[in-house]
Amino acid sequence: MVWREICKLSQLRDGEPRRVDLEDVELLVVKVGDQVFVADAWCTHQRSDLTLGILEGKRVRCALHQALFDLETGEVIEGPSGEPPSSIRPLRTYRVLIEGDTVFADV
Repeated sequence: MVWREICKLSQLRDGEPRRVDLEDVELLVVKVGDQVFVADAWCTHQRSDLTLGILEGKRVRCALHQALFDLETGEVIEGPSGEPPSSIRPLRTYRVLIEGDTVFADV
């Protein structure tokens, strides 16, 4: 496990997805209440940017074809455009650690 600094907690606004680009991975970071979620930024269906998606509680809906992902587990809740959830891969999510004002993830 490698904890990498992602951003400052004070930079996150509740319910507003943010994109963080590291050298080797592009991430979606979102604060929901007192929790912070980190996941891959790209939909597993057709590589649409999930930071442009619609946040539904602890889930994010892809703006392109409406696939719905659970931000805690990466599970596909609804497939794209009415397809079954099993039609696409789950979203990769990362464990989060917050120390002071710094958000880390095990990327």
